Amino acid sequence: MNYIKTLLAVCMATICMAAAAELPRGDRLVTLRLADEPLPSALKKIERSGGKSILFTYAETERYRVTANIQGKTQAEALALVLKGKPFKFVERDIYFVVQYSSGSSKGHGVSGRVTNEQGRPLAFANVVMLTAAGRKYVTGCVTADDGTFALPDMPSQECVLKVSFVGYGTAIVPCRADNTIALKDETKQLKGVTVTNNRPMIERKGGNIVANVAGTALAQMGSADDMIGHLPFVTGEDGSYSVIGRGAVEVYMNGRKVRDKDELSRIQASDIQQAELIMNPGARYSSDVGAVIRLKTIRLRGQGLSGQMYGEWTQSRKAGGRENVALNYRTGGLDVFLKGNFRENGSLSDISRVSTMTTSSLWRMETKQNNSRRAANFKGEAGFNYEPDDHQSLGVRYELSRTLGREKARSWGNTTVYRDGELFDDIETNSYNESADGWNHSVNAYYTATFGRWDIDFNADYVGGNSRSWQTAANNGTTDAESYNDVDNDLYAAKLVVSAPLWKGTLAFGTEETFTDRRDRFVQSGFSADADDHLRQEYYSAFADYTVTLGRFSLQAGLRYEHQRTKYYEAGVFKSEQSPTYNDFLPSATASYSHGDWNLALSYRLMKLSPSYDMLSSAVSYKSKYLYENGDPLLVPQKHHMVTLDGGWRWINFTIWYDYCLNMYTSYFKPYNDETHPGVMLQTMASIPYTNQYGASINLTPKFGVYQPSLSAGVNWYDSDATSLGIPYLKNQACFDFRLDNSFVLPKGWFVNLKATYSTRATMSYAIDQPRGKVDLRVAKTFFKDKSLKIGLNVDDIFNTGRYRFTVYGDHTYYDTRNEGDSRRIKLSLTYTFNATKSKYKGTGAGQAEKQRL
Repeated sequence: MNYIKTLLAVCMATICMAAAAELPRGDRLVTLRLADEPLPSALKKIERSGGKSILFTYAETERYRVTANIQGKTQAEALALVLKGKPFKFVERDIYFVVQYSSGSSKGHGVSGRVTNEQGRPLAFANVVMLTAAGRKYVTGCVTADDGTFALPDMPSQECVLKVSFVGYGTAIVPCRADNTIALKDETKQLKGVTVTNNRPMIERKGGNIVANVAGTALAQMGSADDMIGHLPFVTGEDGSYSVIGRGAVEVYMNGRKVRDKDELSRIQASDIQQAELIMNPGARYSSDVGAVIRLKTIRLRGQGLSGQMYGEWTQSRKAGGRENVALNYRTGGLDVFLKGNFRENGSLSDISRVSTMTTSSLWRMETKQNNSRRAANFKGEAGFNYEPDDHQSLGVRYELSRTLGREKARSWGNTTVYRDGELFDDIETNSYNESADGWNHSVNAYYTATFGRWDIDFNADYVGGNSRSWQTAANNGTTDAESYNDVDNDLYAAKLVVSAPLWKGTLAFGTEETFTDRRDRFVQSGFSADADDHLRQEYYSAFADYTVTLGRFSLQAGLRYEHQRTKYYEAGVFKSEQSPTYNDFLPSATASYSHGDWNLALSYRLMKLSPSYDMLSSAVSYKSKYLYENGDPLLVPQKHHMVTLDGGWRWINFTIWYDYCLNMYTSYFKPYNDETHPGVMLQTMASIPYTNQYGASINLTPKFGVYQPSLSAGVNWYDSDATSLGIPYLKNQACFDFRLDNSFVLPKGWFVNLKATYSTRATMSYAIDQPRGKVDLRVAKTFFKDKSLKIGLNVDDIFNTGRYRFTVYGDHTYYDTRNEGDSRRIKLSLTYTFNATKSKYKGTGAGQAEKQRL
């Protein structure tokens, strides 16, 4: 705790010093000496000195120059001095100035008005441009205030029009009057039974990143944000867990805040998302174990008062499930208060068949037919507030709590036949009962973000604490054979500070992140192995910096991250030095991007570091069946991944090529447990492979044909890993091909249909056999009412019930083949209702995300 207090004091001192250097905003006096300064440069200098933003057009101002001696003037007085004698006027708002071109032939009275949506709600920061009616030449322009109002300084003598635009809405062109009320329509409009949308591409590339324009495209009709993410190029996964081909696990951010609650993405509608940016090569500011980042940006709405969303879901496979969620938000001025509650109940049923062999002093063969069922219910609540004292600062606190309702119950039953040297050795009927329960788990996040002149500050502090308990009873032929109890307690404290500012022609970002973990894992069993009492304390410190600069058609980014990780490991209260390593690592990253016209290319290198999860480090030997045990390896060391990638795109074609050289790759494999004391028993354990090569390529096509928007992907990958040091034989290195055809149809009257098919080929990869697999999913959705506040969706996953999972792997004197026929065929019916839709402005990103995942 002393570390946390010291860190918080340092971070807050940094913020206070920056604030003292820049505040108060808008009231500071400007002192500048300008000598033949270009007008855009002069305006930017006044902006930095005075505090308020100044909006202007470079095309209008760049041909004018300024010579002036400004001494102790307000920002408005300074603007009046530099604009004197020039064809410009300025309008002052609460938080910004607008510099506008003013022709000499004016009638001397202004143009004003208000911009709203179809429901009459104001649209803040909409673009309002005055054009000549004849040639559509630019005259002047501005943006709307928080209440949707705007003001232009002069009414032109010639006939003009106003062009008004806002993201997510159709552009309006109306005659220019002294007083104007303009209502923008949703970007998708019905015309004679045909859906008409804008021509903006659904997928674009910006340097090394892929940008999906959700608003106004087929992606906006996918249902929830969770549904939509699974349809992004190169992204696989669902239910809040995603990965990017060739990169690994993904972190998701919503308006700058790290999404920690997987269900949150199911509660956010895709139609509320403006843009989804896929960062293929994260810089040094992200944790070294983050493979890729998805940043979601919602459509900005500034409604006041009470708003909310209610969500209900029913699912049916071989077991039924459901979920209910209520989210309320109250906004007044700069204060935003929210309260959420979520209840979920689910169940599953699967059939598993296994065949395994093991060669010790005898040849063992085990054949198992097993059924598994599971039933769980849990509750999660969330409350917090966000406060924006002005447009440049935001602070807030978010508190989450969750727990299992009752106990999560799982049961396995079936038959196991064991042969020794070809003769029947054992034939047993198995029954295993597992129960687990999470106590009250707590999570608190506090954040502060601000812009002081050219400096941006983002500070987050987190606490996560909780416990879980589990019980197991296993019976063979009606006789109890094993019992165990597991008790885990976790506490985590974390803080993160990111500071960024322009430097030369680019942007410099730097900061620090600290995490402190305390984990206690106790395991008690009935005699089949040994008890365990593991206590782990870990301290993690990091400092990072990255710099991005654009030079013509090229953009360069370079970053360096330093990480110090110290672990103290205790067994039954005794310190174990061999299991208490200290690591000091420097982790570089670099990206060079090229952009010209429709072409984009990015070449990147990154060194990643992945620490094992705490389950992998557990020394406890758990009982899976009479002839199969499982444990971890406390001596596992972090993985190191040297990643080289080449990404590119042209219009609606995008591709990625990657190579990953990994040191100490984790693997789960099988070996004999103890041939003398436990003959025939196999152990599933963890180990590190000295080096592994992974490489491949993928291409994605997203053309558009009217209401039809396909997304076609094809990829190939290799996994080349030599695990002979573990006694595992090397088979061969064979390519695995995968294909995805994603068909979307945006139909009239609010109907949407999506049909997605995936398939992967069979491949022998080093010591494992990846069996062929594929499935077809269908989604049909319908929105109701003009504001689309009611949405009903129907999903049918794995229509043809082909999503069976088969896993074949060779180990140390072992062969293990398992086939799982689970609940992949599933029907889901969902209903979402939103009223007075406003978006929470919470901007906390969280700290210690990698450590939270390990817990």
